[in-house]
Amino acid sequence: MPSPATSVTRPRLRRTRGGTLLPRVDGRLLAARRFRTLVETFESELGGGPLSAVDREMVRQAAAVALRAEELQTAIVAGRNVDTDAVIRLSSECRRIMAGLKEKSAKHKPDGAQKLQQYLAQRTAEAADASEDGGAQ
Repeated sequence: MPSPATSVTRPRLRRTRGGTLLPRVDGRLLAARRFRTLVETFESELGGGPLSAVDREMVRQAAAVALRAEELQTAIVAGRNVDTDAVIRLSSECRRIMAGLKEKSAKHKPDGAQKLQQYLAQRTAEAADASEDGGAQ
């Protein structure tokens, strides 16, 4: 058994509300709140349904890249010197990640016409049931 003096201490991981692991990050920081908002926004853009672990990680990666791009854009507006190539690369990478996620989620979604047909069929069936129940009384 290793002695306490030789054991390596690792930062404890916290489980957040959404089950995301964050190593000792204060969730009250402005950047942490913005990150959560971006993750939630990107997830809702993808349909709001349950995402696979890979898709969740891609959303988190896109949110982190978008957050960094926003920080650099804020620095530009504040008049500080910023590597504009870095801003362009980050923006392009975020767009690329989100395009891949949208393409993947579009394959699993029914098209609008199919949803409309299902809705109309359901409404017609409900109306028929209601008229049958009303006529029996």
